Amino acid sequence: MKQRVYTLGSVAVVFIAIRWVHVPLPEDHEALPDPVQAFFKRHNLTDTFDAAVHGTTRPGESPDAPRKRHPVVIVPGIISCGLEVWKSKPCLGKFFRRRLWGGTDMAGAAISNASCWLEHLALNLTSGLDPDHVRVRAAHGLQAADYFVPGYWLWGKVIENLGDIGYTEEDILLECYDWRLAYPLLEKRDGYFSKMRHNIEHAVKHSGEKAVVFGHSMGAVVWLYFMNWVEQSFPGWVDGHIASFANVGGALLGAFGPLAAYLSGEMEATANLGPFGDAIDRYMISWNRARSLYWSFGGLASLLPIGGDAVWGSSDSGWTDTPADSIESTLTTELPAGPRKLEYLYELARRKFSNYFSMTAYNRGIKNPRGKMSDDNRDFANPLASALPFAPKLKIFCLYGVGIPTERAYKYSLKPLRWMWGDTTAHLLIDPSQNPFLWSSSLNINDAIAELNQYVATEHENRPIRLDKGDAVHDFPTVSAGVEFLSTIASHTTDSEDWLRIDHNFASEAGVDPWGNNIDGVFKSGVSRTDGDGTVPLLSLGYMCSNGWRDFPELNPANVSVWTKETQDHSALVLVDPRGGPATAKHVEIIGNVEFINDVLHIAAGVTSHLEQDRFISNITKIGPIVTERLRKYFGSMREGGQEDCSEEMTVEKAE
Repeated sequence: MKQRVYTLGSVAVVFIAIRWVHVPLPEDHEALPDPVQAFFKRHNLTDTFDAAVHGTTRPGESPDAPRKRHPVVIVPGIISCGLEVWKSKPCLGKFFRRRLWGGTDMAGAAISNASCWLEHLALNLTSGLDPDHVRVRAAHGLQAADYFVPGYWLWGKVIENLGDIGYTEEDILLECYDWRLAYPLLEKRDGYFSKMRHNIEHAVKHSGEKAVVFGHSMGAVVWLYFMNWVEQSFPGWVDGHIASFANVGGALLGAFGPLAAYLSGEMEATANLGPFGDAIDRYMISWNRARSLYWSFGGLASLLPIGGDAVWGSSDSGWTDTPADSIESTLTTELPAGPRKLEYLYELARRKFSNYFSMTAYNRGIKNPRGKMSDDNRDFANPLASALPFAPKLKIFCLYGVGIPTERAYKYSLKPLRWMWGDTTAHLLIDPSQNPFLWSSSLNINDAIAELNQYVATEHENRPIRLDKGDAVHDFPTVSAGVEFLSTIASHTTDSEDWLRIDHNFASEAGVDPWGNNIDGVFKSGVSRTDGDGTVPLLSLGYMCSNGWRDFPELNPANVSVWTKETQDHSALVLVDPRGGPATAKHVEIIGNVEFINDVLHIAAGVTSHLEQDRFISNITKIGPIVTERLRKYFGSMREGGQEDCSEEMTVEKAE
């Protein structure tokens, strides 16, 4: 105890000396007392101390920084690009060319009328395009994704460092897009891929150098789609125009947050949006509307997990990256209680939402491309269904973070009910002590009945109520009418899949720790996690780079060079730096990581020898071969000769 007090006291003295008193301190943190060094190391504060003592020097300002060479193309991730209003409904007021997403205008719109804001954010479910009387488009230029809101950087730090080594806005193409749209519609509505091709061609011709591309998160998947798209009409284009592609935290095989969003209208990532996430989840929107909102985003659908059991494993086929079935339900529906395979969930969604564009735009299965890029645009974003372009001079660098628990599996149960009073006007700015319209917490049927019965025989008995049971919202004229409806449902023995909700009360029993790391296969609040960057699981981040494009010529016919650099997360304490500090490896914040920025500068300068080797920290080298062995039945034809194509391609209509 005394040692702990001494350590904390020493640390406090150090930071007081730095921040307020300006007492001279050792230039080397190793000269600090041993307990302080240990504390700094344990809480990732060493870099913070060094920056405080020596000052912060941007990588681009270093005398060893390389100089400008290649044009730089940046394809940002989902939700990174600002969205501007070009036509709106009266409820939004005067909002022409103001930001519906990103910037301070977004906050005003969401707070003043959240329902109207969400109405403009959503797309038409069947066409996948703008709803009637609404026109929203992606912002353009470097300011479209340099900062999300003032002070909250996205690509701003990278752009500033590129400026340090000689770049200007003429040399940097920040190719923003409407991340809500399904990829085929990016071209159909906005001509996005055609414009990007012309922009790159102009930059290459003007500079005399091939371009380098940085695709972050969904942006990496968008770039895969673009390469396939452009090679259809211009064979050899990639090899002639692109020197390197840096896949930065790309969800090449999907992620599980979007799956939860599509299944039940829940998405852990919305918690990071603060009051905006709360508006989506609890205030103005039912679960059914939340799910419809996510389903309207055809771009989000591109991030659903790809490859089924062959990639992600299961209790039937054997584990891959974690000892937990991706989805498990305690309900008896059309299937007994137990695991739900991804293939089954996609088939169920296809039956129920066959007219939704987001359902028909992508193939999420496996198909042997036999060394060729697919001519079916449903395959363009699927690296297990379409090969890399024949570009032998292309270099691919896979840069991503590891060491952060990332959602990977869910326990679903019958927790589908919320209720609210039906006679109130919904606004976000209310007296927080009253909350007259706020949805209740998620309740099972019996708890909901018990809670509502408290209002029977009171002055509230004849007030109307609204029930949200996942698949629909029901209005009742009185509390008693709602209770009667719920009592009828409670007597049923089977339920539809629409009743599924993540069981946030579920936790693994004490001592359950299948792989001994207190993460994999351990459920907390109905969610189990695995290694990743906090948003995308390791297998999606790393498999195609460590194994997929190396093990199967069918997927990489030109033997394009692919290297991986994993970065261990060393995020600082939240109180020290809410974004994680200079050594963070979190999904978004890695683009502000000092080492990553240094790598960006070297790729831009064409000085990449230090990156042309693998740096593995995770266990991807162990789980990768497991997936490869399962995939051999699909991609064995070119190696073994004459095998039939084993395809699990979805039988959906081609998206034009």
